[in-house]
Amino acid sequence: MKKHGGERNGDGFMDRISQLPQLILQHVLSFLSQKEAVQTSLLSKSWRYLWCTRPNIEFRESRFTGNKETFMSVLDKTLQGYHDQMLCIQEFCVEISNIDSVSESISLLEKWIPIVTMNMRLKTFNLSFSSNVTYFNLPVILVVFESEFLHKLYLKRCMLLSQKPLDMVLSKHLQTLSLKRVYIKDETFQKIMSSCPFIEYVVLHKCEGLRIIKVNKGHNLKHFDFDDYRCNYIIKIDVPTIETIKIGGFPNWCDHRKYFPHLKSLHLKFVKLSAELFNNFSSNFPCLEELSLWFCYGLDEFHLFSRSMKHLILALLGSIKAASMKAVIDAPNIVKFEYEGDIPGSISFTTTSTKWKSNIVVQSNGSFDDYTSSRCLKLNELLKALSESEISVNIANPPLLVLDDDGGLYEPVAVENLSLSGYYWPFSSHARFLNCLFCVCHPRYVYAHPSFDEFLWKILVTEREMRHYFWQRDLEEVSMEAFDENVNERSPECGLPGKHKNIRFRLKWIELSDLP
Repeated sequence: MKKHGGERNGDGFMDRISQLPQLILQHVLSFLSQKEAVQTSLLSKSWRYLWCTRPNIEFRESRFTGNKETFMSVLDKTLQGYHDQMLCIQEFCVEISNIDSVSESISLLEKWIPIVTMNMRLKTFNLSFSSNVTYFNLPVILVVFESEFLHKLYLKRCMLLSQKPLDMVLSKHLQTLSLKRVYIKDETFQKIMSSCPFIEYVVLHKCEGLRIIKVNKGHNLKHFDFDDYRCNYIIKIDVPTIETIKIGGFPNWCDHRKYFPHLKSLHLKFVKLSAELFNNFSSNFPCLEELSLWFCYGLDEFHLFSRSMKHLILALLGSIKAASMKAVIDAPNIVKFEYEGDIPGSISFTTTSTKWKSNIVVQSNGSFDDYTSSRCLKLNELLKALSESEISVNIANPPLLVLDDDGGLYEPVAVENLSLSGYYWPFSSHARFLNCLFCVCHPRYVYAHPSFDEFLWKILVTEREMRHYFWQRDLEEVSMEAFDENVNERSPECGLPGKHKNIRFRLKWIELSDLP
């Protein structure tokens, strides 16, 4: 390192940095993790104890490198240092993973939570117990709702119980409430919601004791995330400001009848839907851009129309439900369509978009012998319905297609990417499988499990003249490329399989219009 004026440039730079106001330095350190912040103590003498005064404290027992028994004592000393110096704490994160010493942890938290919450102007509090067997009773936790400074609250595996009703709720600035596996009663939740009108983000995952969730028009709620598959719940959301709704496991969601003028994203999983959801869909959700329906009931036959929708996801569980589904989708401004499940009975698509993408993941619980040419025809029909888009198809194991009829019965659809993600297929059936697949679609790129690369090379290149398949006359050129999944770099003509981890085949097909 070059020297200047008798001192190293690095030391001079650190000295100049150290002369900045302490509040600025503390703010800079707040962007680092606890471990990284501690390491700054090695930079210079003036930095030795600076990390001890940054406005955010993060103690995760799972990442603690010292003796587990000293974890809480280190936390105790750190908080005592902040208290002695009369410092404020903006963010306080504690994760307890050693269940054997949880009684000691709770005792220490009962001591410090009121102090940090009421006297140190705490804005974000994150308390998590890493256990899958129980909830931890910490009555003092309710004191956080008496703080006027709290903005964000994250709790996991806690019990929000009190001997008396929750009267003092002063956290009028609370914006985020995240409760995961928290025991909380209806009246406590309603008291919090009614006393905190500026809450924008609510997360409720597997919360015991909670059965009725109501959010009325007096709230500023924008994001609601509910997940629980165990019991029947009453969920009523009547907030015009809502932008995102995620519901998983609620058996019958009825609030779709309401008008949501600002809702942009709707995610439903294992939810029972009625035909009413799709009736007047565009009118009830005029700004909805993303709709995700995962394993929902009631999708046997529906007609969906939406001018605002840009991203649609459909995932079906079970081959019977997929085979019986009949969907008519009218989305003039669609950008991306995703489907996952067995080959559906019927999907028709209407759009005016000139550039959009579709991603099809074909999965099934059926055996290899269950899939005959009738399913080939259904897949071919599905791809035709999406032919105006850039199509990617992923066929999962086992192989889903067996062609018994003449390949000339099908009109192959141009596909951008074809992925063969499974690797438990019967090798004796590989040739029949590809014969069927290439009669159904003509992919530009083919991706496969490494165990399948050599076979593809033989079928497409070395043994091409020995086999007589209908699709061979359409295949003009084949090449193999190595590619990087992260940056999509590729080197053409990489040689035989096995030399590169990521291999794909580039196929050039003769245009149907060019055929005699």
